[in-house]
Amino acid sequence: MNPGRVFTEKYLKLMFKQLRDATPDEVMEELEHCRRENRRPVRVPRYFRGFFEEAEKFTTSKGFEMQVFRHTQPSRQLILYLHGGAFIYPPVFFHWRFLHDLALRAHCDAVLPVYPKSPEYTCSDTVPAVLDFYKSLSESRQYEEIHLVGDSAGAHLCLVVAQEAGKNGWQRPATTTLLSPCVDLSHTKEKEMRALQERDPMLQLDRVITLNAVWQGELSDKHPWVSPVFGDFSGVDNLSVYFGSDEILKPDSLFLKETYEKASKTGHFYEYEGMFHTFAMFPIPAAFKVVREIASTISK
Repeated sequence: MNPGRVFTEKYLKLMFKQLRDATPDEVMEELEHCRRENRRPVRVPRYFRGFFEEAEKFTTSKGFEMQVFRHTQPSRQLILYLHGGAFIYPPVFFHWRFLHDLALRAHCDAVLPVYPKSPEYTCSDTVPAVLDFYKSLSESRQYEEIHLVGDSAGAHLCLVVAQEAGKNGWQRPATTTLLSPCVDLSHTKEKEMRALQERDPMLQLDRVITLNAVWQGELSDKHPWVSPVFGDFSGVDNLSVYFGSDEILKPDSLFLKETYEKASKTGHFYEYEGMFHTFAMFPIPAAFKVVREIASTISK
């Protein structure tokens, strides 16, 4: 076993132990903490400040001011990266590191919008905000190609954007890449997810279900914004999905594969043996390989 992977898994188990063992009351306290934290402006980590420009402001149709960070390359291709974090957390160091590496390897412009978070905002706020931003990119015609990349909750939003772009006649994403996606908040495969619980060093399923329900708000759990696995795939092409064998969200990726193929689509689904949730975010060999593959796909 690779030493970097062993260290990363131990780090994750320690870092997420308190969250994995949280009681329902502690989860509610976590949400209230996030509510306060998400009202503060996001700042680029010091290490990356020379690479990402100062935040731009994008005002959505509902009046939400969204911070947008840009990693500039002289390119007519754009990576729109939607970060993960259970719909409640802002981007963390590993998100910035991943996007920085990917943008350099793909020689593309890249943007990271800080979308509205739960519990202050729900799916009915978040999705329209992200769609407003994508629509503005599409209408600007600034880029010949827009490539969607997202991890976990951000991958969920990427799939919704790809579906809505096709339905609304916007510029279609050239590629859509999902890393450990969370795409079924109805938890159709809950039994299979629970069977993987002991192998997952990061996520605890009951906590995930609780957080997802808060973000879902009043929409049905089968609504395509809430569970895009049930959405319209007719306009979603060039889909790539990366996930680990040891994460509780693996059944989501397999269910997405099944649904996508039933829609007469052919995507690329890559299961990495022994890997954990969002492993592509971390400085380990498997993650470096994934970044190289995504960059190569974008460059093509």
